[in-house]
Amino acid sequence: MPIRFSSIRVTAASMLFVSFLAQASDGDPPGWANALKTMGTVYSNKDNPVIQRVKLFGRVHGQWNYSDGDSASESFNGSGEELRRLRAGASVSFLNGFRALGRMNLEQGGFGDTELGFDSWDELYLEFGKNDWLGFDSVSIGYGRHKLLFGGEERQSSKRIKTIERSAINNRFGSRRPTGVVVNAEKDGVEYILGVWSRKPAGKGWASWNDGVAVQGSATFEALDGEWILDFIYAADADSEDAVFDYDWASSVTYNRDFGRVNLLTNVTFSQAGDVDPLGFVVLPTYEIVPDKLEAAFRYQWAHSSADTGVPRSSSSRGIRRVARKEAVPTGSGDNYHAVYAGLNYYIAGDNVKLMTGIEYESVTGDPENKLDGITLWFAARMYF
Repeated sequence: MPIRFSSIRVTAASMLFVSFLAQASDGDPPGWANALKTMGTVYSNKDNPVIQRVKLFGRVHGQWNYSDGDSASESFNGSGEELRRLRAGASVSFLNGFRALGRMNLEQGGFGDTELGFDSWDELYLEFGKNDWLGFDSVSIGYGRHKLLFGGEERQSSKRIKTIERSAINNRFGSRRPTGVVVNAEKDGVEYILGVWSRKPAGKGWASWNDGVAVQGSATFEALDGEWILDFIYAADADSEDAVFDYDWASSVTYNRDFGRVNLLTNVTFSQAGDVDPLGFVVLPTYEIVPDKLEAAFRYQWAHSSADTGVPRSSSSRGIRRVARKEAVPTGSGDNYHAVYAGLNYYIAGDNVKLMTGIEYESVTGDPENKLDGITLWFAARMYF
């Protein structure tokens, strides 16, 4: 039986809790901050031949946004709260190389709705790994429901992302949980991923294999004073109406580099998806105003589609588009998408407890009768252990 709480009460409780932590965090990190970082490890003994480690983990992300704009020739404005993520899970390392991990999604509501209860498995897999194996410095092989790592933004966990929502082009290809076999390997400083995925939607758990496969190859390495990430997925599934991979192929190049207090992430993604063929560019610099405490984040993103109304899903589908739908206004469509974001992140206990705020301007152009543009103000409170 789902449990439903008032959005206002949940958001208010989150804000009061984080405000208390902020007051407690003046000066040196308090004891609770260190405890939050280590409390999840409930057992660890590498000399035990049966079970070496048991770790519990969870995260709660709440957010609120106000949006004002014009969509499909109609003006709108409004606000709403969302319990963005509520996840809990555990991992067990056993038999000197095996690891089982399960993480549940426990939010069922969405924008303006805080209904709680089991929704689906975020990840659910079993893997085996060891060092100096099969000619690599380290290798792991796993099977089950995994987070699909595609692009630099998606590789940053939601616990550590610098903007309240990821970019539109990332959300077009990331944020997926397919079922498959994935191999992670490292050799001479280069990290490789080979994935063979079921194209069948997984539903709440694991998917079957009766709808074909998709193949992924990735490499991460250091060059030109920064980190490069190369990704490619072949799916041949653009025409499927019910698919995890609704494109034929997609590729991504990410470059990430530090310049003192500045970190710069850039990404280019291009693909073939029937008559849509989305492509996009993201540049995301951050600046540490106060090291380990206050950070400024900026982002420019551009996305394009070869179809008149096929622009990639907006990163503010959880913001401006949901406000438009709430106000019974069409959500707009086109073939070009531009967005500019600026925000501040306040770290109370690192990424374990933080506050985030941002403002974003978005524009979708193409068909004059369906264009969308507007501004969204964001606020988020996030915690994990």
